[in-house]
Amino acid sequence: MIDSSGNNRTGAERGFALVATWSMRWLLIALALWALVEVGKQVTGILVPVAIAVLLAALLGPAVRQLRGWGWPRWLATVTVLLGGLALVGGVIGFVVASFLSGLPDLLGQLSTVVRSLYDWAVHGPLGLAPERIGKLQQEALGWLQQNRQQLTQGVMSTVFTLGSLLSGSLLVVFSLVFFLYEGERMWSRTCGVLPERHRERVAGAGRDVFRSLIAYTRATTVVAIADATGIGVGLFVLGVPLAGPLTALVFLGGFLPVLGALISGVVAVLITLVTKGLVTAAIVLALVVVVQQLEGNVLQPWLIGDAARVHPLIIVLAVTAGGLVAGVVGALLAVPLVITVRCVFVALVSHEASGQRSSEGE
Repeated sequence: MIDSSGNNRTGAERGFALVATWSMRWLLIALALWALVEVGKQVTGILVPVAIAVLLAALLGPAVRQLRGWGWPRWLATVTVLLGGLALVGGVIGFVVASFLSGLPDLLGQLSTVVRSLYDWAVHGPLGLAPERIGKLQQEALGWLQQNRQQLTQGVMSTVFTLGSLLSGSLLVVFSLVFFLYEGERMWSRTCGVLPERHRERVAGAGRDVFRSLIAYTRATTVVAIADATGIGVGLFVLGVPLAGPLTALVFLGGFLPVLGALISGVVAVLITLVTKGLVTAAIVLALVVVVQQLEGNVLQPWLIGDAARVHPLIIVLAVTAGGLVAGVVGALLAVPLVITVRCVFVALVSHEASGQRSSEGE
């Protein structure tokens, strides 16, 4: 085999050259991602509020377009949706968070009871496990809950206050949101206008695809969180489960963390019911959680999101976990929108390259 320079190359040499080429490419990509993360850490105070403003614009933007379609002036539609949307979102989040925080100490106390009950069931129940093996795990779990009870409460409160300031009190969020709602499309067109003409339409189209996907994602996430909280919460109240209010609030908040949030909140609800109401009621709650989450995953999300913003559950779990490790609750909330953005940009670039190749072949 003779390469382009006229030298004979064996199969092993060609394999090493191929590996070296792709390794260099991936190394450059990893280096670029590392640089972006490091730069992002330095400007987190700007990126996070702007990212939240973009998500709020995706949630409220369709209402502005609807009002403009009815003949409303642009400024009046923007002000109406902005004030009404912020009041509604802030009121719902404030009510849910207040309910959750008020019941958090009792919720942690019930979790301690759950740990003790699981020990008794595992040792004296049908499993018949060795007491010393389970006892060590029980003591570790109880010790962790007791030692971190105050820290958990304070951590949740500080996180809630941080999110509240970003969502309702931060001037940068509100300031950015005003312009995104009022002239978001024109701002994006002007931004793309500074690019070379041959790339302008491709970048503009990718941006529009990203925003359409974010609209679908925010709409679906909000509806799913409300549906989960309504379905499971009504069941908890009807069955007379203690702490039904805080558990419903936990389910609602968990709906904004895809996959992991619904799983964790559902497990907590079943365990609390098992300890306080018995096995039969816990089985009913488990069936209710499974049915609601199956309807969410197989009906609501595909119908509301569609193909544009659909991401594999494994990627969602990895993204939420990585976002939580890097930036806490805010990182977990913004992880999936970031993945959706990267996916849309990649699909747009690949589609453009494929269409360019087809057109060149046609010529």
